[in-house]
Amino acid sequence: MPPLYKYLPEKYVDAFVRRGEVLFRSLSYFRDYEDGEVRGDEFEGTKLHRPNDGLEITLTNTQEKVLLPHAFEAAVNEDDIFVFCSSTVLSSELAHKFKASACIEIHRPAKFIAEIRGALKRRASVRSKMLVHGPVNYYEKEDSSPIDWALPERIAMSKLDTYARQCEYRVAFAVNDAFRVENTHLRLVVPGERRMPRSFMHPEHLLKLGSLSQVCRIHRFASHGA
Repeated sequence: MPPLYKYLPEKYVDAFVRRGEVLFRSLSYFRDYEDGEVRGDEFEGTKLHRPNDGLEITLTNTQEKVLLPHAFEAAVNEDDIFVFCSSTVLSSELAHKFKASACIEIHRPAKFIAEIRGALKRRASVRSKMLVHGPVNYYEKEDSSPIDWALPERIAMSKLDTYARQCEYRVAFAVNDAFRVENTHLRLVVPGERRMPRSFMHPEHLLKLGSLSQVCRIHRFASHGA
């Protein structure tokens, strides 16, 4: 398992390394975050299928195949799935994009994830202890896999290929049965439809793991913001 890299402002380094404060944000936070498509992604928590030639459907009465200009979407319950985002790449370019003055290298990622798993077991408010982690699957909207449309954990671990350069690695868990198979919302989207925020609260979970100094080292960059 490769090292993981967490980009963040200097002011959060001590809390992460010395106290093990690991913040999991809801997918809705990233969906509604506006920063020029760096952290923000309007399709976060959504699997999108939009073929260049149109969406092919079959009419049930005549079996005729027709093309629609619509897109097909499968969305999860974004307020109920929480992710910790990192990268598998140490890069000054990514630091600049994230406006991060520091990067924490998690050089013992298996130990780090085991600590997260233990913290979840101790948290009574998180009834389901299912934890998923791995590299994000980047896909093209013209060629997304239909099997993922019923699997919320796969949707949570996927993004459009426009974000591929971030080489993201995610750790994720869910509440309120949000990872249950077929617990998704399916719809057709008309061309040009304006996407509005689905949430305004953006819940989060702060896990306190204790000192992570034995599994981390710190890299610093020229200041890219607070």
